[in-house]
Amino acid sequence: EGDIPSEIGTMKMLQKLTLHHNEFTGQVPNELCNLRDGSLHFLWVDCSPLPSTNVPKISCPIENCCSICFEGYDDDGGPSTGGSSPPPANADGSGGTKDTPHSVQNDNSSDLKTLLSSASHNGGASLLDIASPQFHAYAWLVEDIIGKDYSNERTFQRYALATLYFGTNGVHWTKSDNWLTNADECIWYGISGCMNAAKEKIISLELKDNRLEGEIPPELFGFLPNVVVLNLATNALTGEIPTEIGMLVDIDILELAENQLTGYIPTELGDLETVSHVFLQSNNFENGQTMPGEVCDLRSKEDGGGGSLTLLWADCRGDASDAYVLCDTMCCTTCFSGGANGDEENPFNGESDEAVTHADSEGNVLATLKKMAPDGGVTLDDSLSPQFKAYSWLVGSINSSYESLSDVLLLQRYAFATLYFGTAGHGWTEKTNWLASRDVCDWALVAECNGGKVVTSLDLHSNNLVGRIPLEITHLRLIEILDLTDNELYGSVPTEFGWFEDLEILRLGGNLLTGNIPSELGNLSTLHELYIHVNDFSGIEVPAEVCALRSEDGNGLSTVWADCEGDWALVYCDESCCDQCFSDDSDFEFYAGYTGDVITPYPTLFPTASAGTVVPGRNYPPTASPVAAAPSLENEELKTYLLGHMNGFEDRLSDTSSDAYQAYLWLANTRGFEELDDFRKLQRFGLVTFFKSTTPSLDWKVSNRWQTHEDECGWFGISCAIDNTVTEISLPSNRLSGTIPPEIALAGLGGEIGKLNLSGNNIGGQLVDEIGDLKHLEVLDLRANDFIGKIPTSLGKLNKLKSLLLQDNDFTGDMPLQICSLVMDGDLEALVADCDAEDAFSTVNCDMDTCCTECD
Repeated sequence: EGDIPSEIGTMKMLQKLTLHHNEFTGQVPNELCNLRDGSLHFLWVDCSPLPSTNVPKISCPIENCCSICFEGYDDDGGPSTGGSSPPPANADGSGGTKDTPHSVQNDNSSDLKTLLSSASHNGGASLLDIASPQFHAYAWLVEDIIGKDYSNERTFQRYALATLYFGTNGVHWTKSDNWLTNADECIWYGISGCMNAAKEKIISLELKDNRLEGEIPPELFGFLPNVVVLNLATNALTGEIPTEIGMLVDIDILELAENQLTGYIPTELGDLETVSHVFLQSNNFENGQTMPGEVCDLRSKEDGGGGSLTLLWADCRGDASDAYVLCDTMCCTTCFSGGANGDEENPFNGESDEAVTHADSEGNVLATLKKMAPDGGVTLDDSLSPQFKAYSWLVGSINSSYESLSDVLLLQRYAFATLYFGTAGHGWTEKTNWLASRDVCDWALVAECNGGKVVTSLDLHSNNLVGRIPLEITHLRLIEILDLTDNELYGSVPTEFGWFEDLEILRLGGNLLTGNIPSELGNLSTLHELYIHVNDFSGIEVPAEVCALRSEDGNGLSTVWADCEGDWALVYCDESCCDQCFSDDSDFEFYAGYTGDVITPYPTLFPTASAGTVVPGRNYPPTASPVAAAPSLENEELKTYLLGHMNGFEDRLSDTSSDAYQAYLWLANTRGFEELDDFRKLQRFGLVTFFKSTTPSLDWKVSNRWQTHEDECGWFGISCAIDNTVTEISLPSNRLSGTIPPEIALAGLGGEIGKLNLSGNNIGGQLVDEIGDLKHLEVLDLRANDFIGKIPTSLGKLNKLKSLLLQDNDFTGDMPLQICSLVMDGDLEALVADCDAEDAFSTVNCDMDTCCTECD
């Protein structure tokens, strides 16, 4: 009762406020109305006229302030009890109670509700329940379409996505960039394959491991029938799979694994004639049920040939007494033990258990692949890895005849499948025959094979490959030409590339590759051409071993292109080695003699809030950053342990708004936390605090895998030793802002960080003393940022330092003597700062005779 307090208007992140069916009086405060221009989607109050007086209990001061008005009284004149949900309606729309009296302010004639009801699976019965996800999606859409000229198809599409958001607790998703904004849904997090929803269909919806919790709404299938990839795996989805799933007429990959789905697997899955991969394992489906025959029919056609469905995974390991799903060996390709692993305390811990592939039940092929695996077979133990998917396809594909293949051809087929799964093959521009039962020499873009059906030339340029280059590609030992030009490949160039025996041409230009150029490329005695230009290499050099391949007679390495242009080249390369140099601002250029069209499709693996920074000739995969975290639980044991290593900055964990506290909560609630040793907990805590401190308002340009449960050694810009100790953090020109936190010292607790490159960003504030605790630093590159204040004396403790670049900042004062002593008495060979006495903007005092090696 009483007035609605204006102080609620200070809740700037508020999305929903329901005050209806109370005894409030007066006027909605202007402070609340102002929130309607920001995050507040719903404001429900008793602002409809009372039947007895024709006057509302509460007035709304401005138009569009209150989104829905209620009468506040039932028909009998007594206080309303309509705040609870009516009983659910039957499938045909009958049953349930009548609509709770209300008035949607921008749909008074109910035109939109009528449109949605007419197309809904149950005639719109769900729209009568004001607590349902469907009603919330409708109420949001009412205002979303104001001033828009959406087609019915697009209206249904945005309604379906909003229903998914409200039905799976979207406000607590890990990442939800742009969801429920007026932005084009093609740039909502997890959506890809389109750039303009008014003209293009959504191709992919990937929300794996994103803390979705609740039931899958039927509208997702009914109103998004043309989606090709749907990945909702590793969440906490409950309830049955809606039968409307059979409406996905273009689906290729369906991943619902590692959830808490129940009931029976719907026979309507058998209607998906285009589906190639279905992953249903680690759920709580009705125990003892049989995989529907309609689904198994997709595995083979009537004429005995292979059907569209090549991978079908379920909880079918065991016999009729203990398998969750009974599935014939000719139907399910891989079976897992048990059901969902999540529980009430941690419903998101749903990893798959103990897989066995029917066609390789003795594990002979798996043993062969592990024996030959570059990583010793570690990735083959992860059922969701590209390697395991490739293995499962290899032995489960009907008519694959893998038993008759020699080890060389078996590994070749496996390598191609791993490349497909590891670089989002479903989104490739050209993929004809890939993963078909035909010989790989008949697969698209396989340019040449020898007489023994061994691939010698593979040309995948401009084909929208997105991901890391899998090590398994080195199974193609006899390949002579490998062209991966102009894609979205990131991470390091595998050192295993040095294993190729006949490689003559290697084209990796126009990607996002980082790390070092491996010296092992110097083992390629047959190499003639090497293209590594327009990538994200920085502060490295073309190895001498590679340059040594050049010969005066022209029979050796004749062409090398790299980002080696200018005084501050990203890659150092002697002019006697590199033929053509590019700079950070260079347009991408194809190799000499290329005559085809340049195709740079929209990336399909990294949906985000924006299209990211575009360099002419290629697209960067944009970066998605968490905007909302689920309610997180404290872990006092972890906090005590962290505090024991935070000497001098312990108070940061007492401040719940600090980046350190948020990183601690993330760590305490991340999947697999219990499996980490104490050292890894500290290292992750330091890295995530650093990540949060350098993304205060603007996402990094590329942040692949950061702040995920995956091994931090695979996070973008991180390199590690064999024991998972971080050895390098390299994030130049990556749009970092904010400040460096003192927890950076914990990221280097293993004492192995030899290089820290943060150049070319917008990091500000004072440089923390804790940088001096990174005892093994040899290269510290902080140039071209916004640091202020004095250069900390603690840098003088870095007695292994060889290069310290501090120029193009706003440091002031004298260069500390402790640092100068590293030049005079230590190994510091390059010390550069803003110390040019003739430059009015130079603010650091440093003697070039006794300290700085160069003044900028």
